Amino acid sequence: MNVLGLDIGGAFIKYALLPAKGKPSRGIVPFELWKRPEKLAAALKPLKPKKPYAVAITMTGELCDCFENRRGGVRHIVQAAQLAFGPVAVYGVKGDLLSPEQAVRRHKEVASANWPLVPRRLSLLAKNFLMADIGSTTLDLTPVRDGRIVNRGFTDYTRLRYGELVYTGALRTPLATVTGALITEGRKMPLAAETFCIMADIHLLLKNISPRDYVCPTPDGGPKTIRGAARRLSRAVLADESDIGMTALLAAAREATGIQRAHVVAAARRFQLPVIAVGSGAFILEPAFTDGTLTRHPLAAAKEVTALDPSLALAWHLKGDVYSRAALSPK
Repeated sequence: MNVLGLDIGGAFIKYALLPAKGKPSRGIVPFELWKRPEKLAAALKPLKPKKPYAVAITMTGELCDCFENRRGGVRHIVQAAQLAFGPVAVYGVKGDLLSPEQAVRRHKEVASANWPLVPRRLSLLAKNFLMADIGSTTLDLTPVRDGRIVNRGFTDYTRLRYGELVYTGALRTPLATVTGALITEGRKMPLAAETFCIMADIHLLLKNISPRDYVCPTPDGGPKTIRGAARRLSRAVLADESDIGMTALLAAAREATGIQRAHVVAAARRFQLPVIAVGSGAFILEPAFTDGTLTRHPLAAAKEVTALDPSLALAWHLKGDVYSRAALSPK
């Protein structure tokens, strides 16, 4: 049977297909749910597997402000998935697979419930670690002790309160939320409180990501190029690209990256656990592992671990298989 796992967010739809035969296929579909909620089913339909198939979904998109509340968001996403695929299972924060009717009725259990999927899979192999999942928008910090997730919070609200959900990411985070000022041409310059520049521009300038990795829209609708990113960073200090040299812009970008990294490292160090970093922004923590500020968990060396995301973990969860120690152990 073909098995499809979907992580339906506010800006992206991530999917993992486990075919009846052959290798898994993965992908990401940019989709700004808050702008076009009525088009969600249409965006999902092209992902429909060949029959016979089973589909499970998890979500964070219910938080979008196009919905009156979380319950309404869950209902909309579940109904869109049903229109696209027919019967679907919905993942709950406790590890349950719920029916669509149960999911709407118990919406607090499925709202933004994607974060435990990967650490739960890895807890089969490691007993004590901190999962640091750095995505395009947020950082999920999930502590596992003695093989059990020991979060203080299990909703977005409580995880945000206890520092287990941090709103900084590798792409969509506005530069002005990372820092209020940067040094340009020897002077500390305040940044405009506008979304002129996002962290994708900063990381593209520094070649931490490629244009292909820049999967979200640019703030100005301009090109995903070094020059385009330089223009957007210049605009953040209300300058034209020609007003500031590339050397100064690169220095400012390095400063911004350092500030973001310091924020992420400080958040992770509080848990005093070896870290498994995953997600599109995992590179942000690399210098902290190199200089010993953070300890990398040995399991993090396995390629199968770094490739895990909630959609793939959900697909395996639905399939009823578990990763073997041989498949996931560092090679």
